[in-house]
Amino acid sequence: MANLTLKVRWQMFVNDTIRAFARHILRRHKDNEHGALLGGPGSGKGTLGTRLGPHRGLNLLGMGDVLRREDIQKEYGDRLAAMSKGGLLPDALVHEILERELRMPAYKRGAIFDGVPRTLGQALLLERSLAWQGISLDWVVLLEIDDEELVERLTHRRTCPNPNCRRTYHLIHNRPKVDGICDECKTPLIQRKDDVREVIVERLRKYREEITPLCIFYKTRGVLYEVKPAKGSTPQEVFDLVKSVLTSN
Repeated sequence: MANLTLKVRWQMFVNDTIRAFARHILRRHKDNEHGALLGGPGSGKGTLGTRLGPHRGLNLLGMGDVLRREDIQKEYGDRLAAMSKGGLLPDALVHEILERELRMPAYKRGAIFDGVPRTLGQALLLERSLAWQGISLDWVVLLEIDDEELVERLTHRRTCPNPNCRRTYHLIHNRPKVDGICDECKTPLIQRKDDVREVIVERLRKYREEITPLCIFYKTRGVLYEVKPAKGSTPQEVFDLVKSVLTSN
């Protein structure tokens, strides 16, 4: 467990102890699956998740979509203000909202997490929650995309704000049939507040700062799969690559 602090190693030991207690004493061990998608903003985690979910019989839990949802915005209000500036929310707040979501029937069989965990603190909190069920994350996929490509993707991204649609477009590579209008539901497209260059640069700085300890943690757990798609790969090609990696391990 090189490069993990004594405090983190202790928390891992405690989580392992809780998991063993839940399994062997409380007899908790649900027959389900949990996986997580890691990668910088704009790396395609959400698009991958919408394909990977049906393939593995799981629902995608996109934390970004959850945090932007109207009911969450209304309930948590100013506590979510850091998002609009490209900052990170407190780990405890993210986990509080995540646990609330996981109680929904849609995740009874498990979930694919997108956008969480983003920090080592969140990873440990999630591990603790799963440990009380006698389980842990089964796999974690890291999508490695160069920062320059991520900036290009995000500044040209346009999103459908309809909560029942949420389709995304790219002004160069995946334009809508009618400029500014969603092909599927005909809702006017928007550029998200966090998809402007200044915010993107800050988001990427934060991401690079947090991803290294997170990767060390999941490598130590033996569940991390690093995937680097070729530049310009289509969503189907990325899905096929990830599917192959998970199937062969």
